Amino acid sequence: VKFQRQDSQPQWGVASGQTISPITQSFASHRDLMAVYFADPQHLKTDSNTLEMRDLKLLSPVSDDVQIFCQGLNYASHKEEGGLTGEKGQNLIFSKPASTICGPNDDIVRPNGCELLDYEVELALILKQDLPANSHVDKTNLLDYVGGLTLTNDVSARDFMFGAPMMQWFKGKGQRTFCPTGPILYLLDDSDLELLSNLQLTLSVNGEIKQNATTDQMIFKPEETLTELASFADIKTGDMLLTGTPGGVTLNANFKVGLAILLNFTKDNKRRQKLIKTQESVRYLEPGDQLTLSLKSRDGSLDLGKQINGIRDAA
Repeated sequence: VKFQRQDSQPQWGVASGQTISPITQSFASHRDLMAVYFADPQHLKTDSNTLEMRDLKLLSPVSDDVQIFCQGLNYASHKEEGGLTGEKGQNLIFSKPASTICGPNDDIVRPNGCELLDYEVELALILKQDLPANSHVDKTNLLDYVGGLTLTNDVSARDFMFGAPMMQWFKGKGQRTFCPTGPILYLLDDSDLELLSNLQLTLSVNGEIKQNATTDQMIFKPEETLTELASFADIKTGDMLLTGTPGGVTLNANFKVGLAILLNFTKDNKRRQKLIKTQESVRYLEPGDQLTLSLKSRDGSLDLGKQINGIRDAA
């Protein structure tokens, strides 16, 4: 975990339950910490004095200078609620700017003009080393490239996403604070391969569970996606891959949504107005709402962190 005590510089520590043992070394980024750990975990030295997590400000354990690759519609339940069924189709890949990253308990800021603010709980994978062009990744070498995992929220402004004829995914998902990350960066050992498909993601809004699924439900597995990414993009050590969200998002993707888009394909303002009208019966995130996200092993024996985020409007 990366944390900050009042009026002090950020530090790294090792979490155990609700306490943190500070790491005595300082690291400029998660890349530097991972390099030391994977060279020899014993090289990380911790202070004998533990701190209570509740007394600290928890920061994103992923530095804000990474590439963020994302997968869309990668759980059958989310694909179906988007009106898509049947064949596997193509892997939907997009990106978010690093400026979306914020701390696990920071407020999510609803931008000016946004009416359809939505959530997407996701497992993110952190690259352990560069992924060379045209690499083939499978289960036998997956952990050569994936060194860590963390909890993220792919926050989305649905009305911004449909703000141009060919869809504004980057703008709709790329606003500041639209990727709360952490609090825990879990560093993988060779024995953790099966853990990647045995994690449970949950998200609740004001105490009501909206999303609850396990990572074995992914359509395109991490090794497939990394192989595809390597065929066209340079992926570097420390970069982050968000692996998709399960069903339960707010967006009500019904027949009227499709008509609103198609019938107004070249009319940006009208299309957005019609889209918003199709969502009148659905309550999107509003200032004062609270999101709670968690990531655990499916049997509950391993707790990989919780996010609690409030929603507020931009100043």
